[in-house]
Amino acid sequence: MNNDQRTAHLIYGPIAAGKSTFARTLATEVNGVRFAIDEWMQAMFGADVPERMDMSWVMPRVARCQVQVWSVAQQILGTGTDVILELGLLQKTDRDSIKSKVEQAGHVVLFHFVDAPLPIRRQRVLRRNAEKGETYSFDVTPGMFGAMESCFEYPTDSELSDSHLVRAPQE
Repeated sequence: MNNDQRTAHLIYGPIAAGKSTFARTLATEVNGVRFAIDEWMQAMFGADVPERMDMSWVMPRVARCQVQVWSVAQQILGTGTDVILELGLLQKTDRDSIKSKVEQAGHVVLFHFVDAPLPIRRQRVLRRNAEKGETYSFDVTPGMFGAMESCFEYPTDSELSDSHLVRAPQE
């Protein structure tokens, strides 16, 4: 790696797998700048969320946030600082797209796949909704959980071989 290359750590996994907790820890470990799509979505569109979950409303806004996050992340990478991108990356095509952007910009990509069993993820959502702690951005309703669960595309064997696998602690 030449001295101008920095690493974009790309965090992905199903809803409530522990991505935010892992991303916060990683940002401290690598002294990097963390971007979380949930935080951006809440800040930019939280007041406008429709009562009923509508993925056709959500996904275009996620895409716009991702474009802006990447614009800022590129500038940070250019200063010699790593970035931690927790952008959803629900589909393989999403992951391929951001990987291509990072590599075209001359930086290193490191994927981190965070996973946990479904029952634990359901418990986490309920607890996060109630506690509204550090990783809370908004309430995740059962409908939202189901919608996000159905949208997530688990990584292929090839993707897994290129990813650091993070198993969230069993609670």
